[in-house]
Amino acid sequence: MIFFSQTGPFALALDFSEEPDVLLFGIPYDSTSSFNTGARWGPDSIRRASYHLEPYDCNTERDLRDIKIRDVGNLHVRYGDPAAHNEIIKKALKEISLPFIALGGDHSISYPLVSYCAPDLCICLDAHLDLRDEYLGEPFSHACTTRRISEICPVHVYGYRECSQEEYHYARTHSIPVYSAADMESIQYPVDKTVYLSIDLDVLDPSVAPAVSNPVPGGLSFNEVTDTIQSILQHNTLVSMDICELCSQHADVSAVTAASLLFKILALWRNVYE
Repeated sequence: MIFFSQTGPFALALDFSEEPDVLLFGIPYDSTSSFNTGARWGPDSIRRASYHLEPYDCNTERDLRDIKIRDVGNLHVRYGDPAAHNEIIKKALKEISLPFIALGGDHSISYPLVSYCAPDLCICLDAHLDLRDEYLGEPFSHACTTRRISEICPVHVYGYRECSQEEYHYARTHSIPVYSAADMESIQYPVDKTVYLSIDLDVLDPSVAPAVSNPVPGGLSFNEVTDTIQSILQHNTLVSMDICELCSQHADVSAVTAASLLFKILALWRNVYE
């Protein structure tokens, strides 16, 4: 396998003797980051923070230890070459079964992951539209992720607060459903679709998760994000997902928030499909 792990497995991970319900791995890549760097440390920071959380979810009454999660470590990435890095991800995914949870890394990791899963729809929770055709000359930049995904499957964006004029016009002229943080109550959720979920942690307000690549004021609360995810899961089938753009080397408040969000998603995921 072309994975390695630096700091030990996710807290809920089982050993390799059991057949897993879901695979978890990290993609510590942040070569396209254009503001705060350090998303390469995100996967291991989430792992560290996961050891500080209770495995029982009070709201769903789920013991997350009942979910069989296998942590196969971090992808051995190639920094500085986004196109080559995408090919490495595609090669690694040949060793991965669905469903999976990928921990980033900057948001550019999502494009090859969605390509592999071939869902009916990709939903991005993000403070930005990421619909640029290129950014600083790079078509595989984190700022172009949703644009690249939109070329292979339909895409929705929930929770954005910032975009360029180019992106705004592209979304409108291509009828891409995009909902700002102020419009979350008006979301028309898809129904009966296979969905890939991509969560850029900057969708959360910086008061909740400050250590992200591109923080933007006016973001969603933790509960608003989990309620949105619950609405997605209630009406669709989640094929796989990623959580990206945590810039932390420690189990700080942002890492704990990211790990808590992952725990909550696991509880909701299992609650809906059982």
